[in-house]
Amino acid sequence: MSASTSNSTYVVWLGDVPIRVTRKAVRNVNIRIRSDGSVHMSVPWRTSRAQALAQAQMREEWILANRQTVLARRASSPRLWATGESIRVWGREAVIRLSPTDGQARVELVGDELVILAPARRMQDDAESVAWRGKLVEGWLREQVAQELRQVQAACEQRVGHRATAITLRRMKTRWGSCTPRTGRIRLNTALAECPRPCLAMVLTHELCHLEEANHGPRFHALMDRACPNWRKLQAYLDQHPPRCDG
Repeated sequence: MSASTSNSTYVVWLGDVPIRVTRKAVRNVNIRIRSDGSVHMSVPWRTSRAQALAQAQMREEWILANRQTVLARRASSPRLWATGESIRVWGREAVIRLSPTDGQARVELVGDELVILAPARRMQDDAESVAWRGKLVEGWLREQVAQELRQVQAACEQRVGHRATAITLRRMKTRWGSCTPRTGRIRLNTALAECPRPCLAMVLTHELCHLEEANHGPRFHALMDRACPNWRKLQAYLDQHPPRCDG
């Protein structure tokens, strides 16, 4: 098969970070991080997938550090919910694609794309349409969290030995979860749908432990160690990926 008809673009994964690889008539490997945080690599035509991944792994420290800088800068800018932007869904990057529809407006995860199906009047970047698309995606993220919560809540409560009287899902600017020990009510951030799935169970476990121990002292840490042994690793991920408040 000639170079001109070979598959020229594909994705390799560096942990949970997708790298879009393009085979070109170039002599050297080039890696770029775009303003949306997506990572792109240009490689010579004869470079295999395994070789491309090896090149990414050799530059892993540089890629992750610079990508984090770009994402931190981008987090201060509001999303337009437009084609080409990206969002994490359960810890993996998904590229947003707007698609017109004459039917029901909805959001669908299709492979590595988050498709926003919207009526033509909501496809523009005016403030009203952007806010409308943001609410549509936020509703989808809320349902994602609700579905995952139904899968993990009982097991988390059993491990901790406490049950929540009520759990509310809402977008929070700085916190992943909170609770009121006196009433047993817990609140979870809908942005948890953007994190690896185990993070949701860890945050729920964290808040359930507060129903027994209000402070973050040694006793609380012992409760967490017993109920969620890998909680420190998951907490480190959340600390490195603070929630966005643009829903």
